[in-house]
Amino acid sequence: MNILEKAITEKYFFKEYSSKYPKLFLTQKRFLSKKLSSIKNKEIYHIGSTSVPNLGGKGIIDIIVVVPKKSFSKARKLLEKAGFVYDHTMRKKRSFFYKYYVSSGSAKLVHLHLTFHGSGEIEKALAFRNYLRANKKTRNDYIRLKKKASHLYSNHGKKYLKYKFSFIRGILKNVLK
Repeated sequence: MNILEKAITEKYFFKEYSSKYPKLFLTQKRFLSKKLSSIKNKEIYHIGSTSVPNLGGKGIIDIIVVVPKKSFSKARKLLEKAGFVYDHTMRKKRSFFYKYYVSSGSAKLVHLHLTFHGSGEIEKALAFRNYLRANKKTRNDYIRLKKKASHLYSNHGKKYLKYKFSFIRGILKNVLK
């Protein structure tokens, strides 16, 4: 099994937090800034478990890119041209992409969420991230939940996400009041 095949089969296994995650994000941010250079007023943020020190998770670098609504389809095309695979099953306000790449002898996975200013998606993503960064008890509860989800649903992405959904929704309900 090669490096990429191994990464694909181990996608939903829990990994401890790595101090390398912020650097991996910055590498992707520079890459995205170049590929989306023709789009003005874009914002690129690190979200998800790898953006929260000491959280741990699947080891996937989650990124959210926010662009003006009028540039949304142009950004989508540029991301596909840059090697990101567009997943057609996402919501109206957020498009989802992924890309595998090899770095330092191991395969990495990037999940990229594309949204537009005024969609409300960036506020939710940053509120959840920032809450976990600031609240150790909640972060530890989420670690336990993620470990259990990865144990129960290591090969079932939708079930893995569904298992975590009510926890995430509960946090967002409180922090977005």
